[in-house]
Amino acid sequence: ETMGRYSDIPKYPVVNSHPRPGEVMANFRSKDYMMMLGCGAASLPFGWMAGTSRLPQMRVPSMVTAAIVGATGGFCIAFQQSGFRLMGFVANDEEVKLAKQ
Repeated sequence: ETMGRYSDIPKYPVVNSHPRPGEVMANFRSKDYMMMLGCGAASLPFGWMAGTSRLPQMRVPSMVTAAIVGATGGFCIAFQQSGFRLMGFVANDEEVKLAKQ
């Protein structure tokens, strides 16, 4: 499945054609939170290895930095997917059900 662009015609029902950042974040699913957590956790070994290469005392600060960068990347992916669901570019059955209530 390809990701949508603003110039594309939505394939699914549009819940909100121009969602604000707060609305996009309020629409996060547990899968989106898992994306942030997973990306942050997957970054830990890279931070450990980067800190180990030259200065062993930098292992923990390097791991923390890598986890923050990974979680930020996960947030960006989650934000994009949540926005795409609201705009109808990806499957959005749950959003459509909630909007009808």
